[in-house]
Amino acid sequence: MLTHPANLILVLADAIARFKRKEGYDVRFQTGTDEHGQKIELKAAEAGISPKEFVDNTAGEIKRIWDLMNTSYDKFIRTTDENHEKQVQKIFKKLYDKGDIYKGHYEGMYCTPCESFFTESQLVDGKWPSMPACKGRGLFLPYEQIR
Repeated sequence: MLTHPANLILVLADAIARFKRKEGYDVRFQTGTDEHGQKIELKAAEAGISPKEFVDNTAGEIKRIWDLMNTSYDKFIRTTDENHEKQVQKIFKKLYDKGDIYKGHYEGMYCTPCESFFTESQLVDGKWPSMPACKGRGLFLPYEQIR
């Protein structure tokens, strides 16, 4: 599990935070879990539990491992935390009010493992791009599921 890219990034971020603290910088190191998306829904269904139960179990295990590694984070944030949701809503509203976010019609393909959306104009040599998470297996939702 330590070789998972997210864990390697955490180890690197922890090393940088510790180094910067030793240099006298005021460092606030936050980490946590992203608990939304189709991958969560699919994994919870595979486990036969609710998405909430799945993310509670997963976040607890991730936090336990990072604490076992003595990671020097200041705050562990879950995207399902009430405060996080309130802050995201404020940011979303500000962007919406400025016109940076708007409703529109989008059509294309969504790759759940890569969490990537592609339009037909983004084809590469007439094929959908090969993303690292799906390794080119073409795990895309059909058009009618994402309209």
